[in-house]
Amino acid sequence: MIKKGCFGYIKQRRIIETGIALFFLALCLIMYYTGIKATGSNKNVLSIVAILGTLPMGKFAVTAIMFFKALPCSKDLYDSLEKESLKPQFFDLYFTTYKKNYQISALSIKRQNIIAFSEDEKTNAKEAEDYITQVVNQAGMNNVTVKVFKDKEKYFLRLKELETLMFLKKIMLIVILLKKIY
Repeated sequence: MIKKGCFGYIKQRRIIETGIALFFLALCLIMYYTGIKATGSNKNVLSIVAILGTLPMGKFAVTAIMFFKALPCSKDLYDSLEKESLKPQFFDLYFTTYKKNYQISALSIKRQNIIAFSEDEKTNAKEAEDYITQVVNQAGMNNVTVKVFKDKEKYFLRLKELETLMFLKKIMLIVILLKKIY
């Protein structure tokens, strides 16, 4: 099972939630028609159980609909990131707010920087940045820079820059350790 934040999560959850909703629907229909067949009327315990069974079915159906509305990270973007040896920490994210929802295909957290890429034309990058900044600040993390990209090349360039900075920081630590040893 694919974990939340991993590539393919949204597509997998679509299938699972739809399957469970259809299972409950079939179960409810079978119980309802079995009750009618056995008693000749819909005034029986199986009909009541079948109708109550529509509650969890409705919950799974609503969840499936939400996953169908959410746009997953495209295979093209994922393959491009793999080809460039770039490894964002999260994929297939969907931020929901009271006013709007923001689709984020890939997100990386590096050196007090959160950079994200959205493939959805409807996602307003500035609003998504403001929302993520607000959530991060509410969590007590200050001095974090948030940038949401709509241009794939700019996102790749910034991700490479941050990975280079992380690499240089590791080299500096090694140099400092070697100076202490010798």
